[in-house]
Amino acid sequence: MNPNPYSDDIAHIRSIMEKSSRFLSLSGWAGILPGIYALIGLTLGLFMMRDARSSPAFSSDYSLSNPLFVKIILLALAVLILSLLTSWIACMRKARQNQQSTWTPAIRNMLFYFSIPLVTGGIILIWVMSREYTGLIAPVMLSFYGLALIQASHFTIRSIFWLGLIEIALAVPAGISGFGIPALALGFGVAHIVYGALQLKNVPS
Repeated sequence: MNPNPYSDDIAHIRSIMEKSSRFLSLSGWAGILPGIYALIGLTLGLFMMRDARSSPAFSSDYSLSNPLFVKIILLALAVLILSLLTSWIACMRKARQNQQSTWTPAIRNMLFYFSIPLVTGGIILIWVMSREYTGLIAPVMLSFYGLALIQASHFTIRSIFWLGLIEIALAVPAGISGFGIPALALGFGVAHIVYGALQLKNVPS
C-alpha cells in the first residue's frame, strides 16, 4: 500500500501544470541540424571571402553595392531560415509523437520572448554593419542569440538556459581580432550539435 495516497495525485497535477506552462518537446535534431547548417554556412562564407580577396576588383565596402556583402547576407539569411524551419518541423514532429498539442500558450510565449532579443539584435547588427564596425558583428550575433535562448528557456526545457549562457560567454572573446569566426563556429555550430546530441540521449534538463 502506498504510504502517501496523495503523492501520486500531486505528482500528476504538477506534471499537467508543467506541460501546460512549458513546451517540453524540443527535439535534439533542432540543435544538431542548425549546427551543421551554421558550420557549412561559415565554411562557404570563408571560401567566398577568400575568392573575393584574390580578385583585383576586391572591395571591403559594406554596402549593397558590394556583391560579396550581398552574397554573405543572403547566405546568412538562408542558414537562418533553413535552421528555423528545420527546428520547427523537428519539434512539432516530436510533439505529435508525444501526443502533445503543437500550438499552446507555452509555445506562443516561447516564440514571443525568443523573438524579442533576436529581432533587437538583428536591428543592432544592421546598424553595426552599416557603420563598418566589423569587429562587433560576431559579439552582437552571439550575445543577442544567447539572450533569446535564455528568454525562451522560461517556457521550455532548462538546458536551453545553459546553451544561452554558452553563447553569451563566447561573445566576449568573439570581439578579439581573429577570434570572431572561431567563436561563431563554436557557438552556432559545435555548441548546437553537442546540445542536440545530449537531447537525443535524453539527458535530463
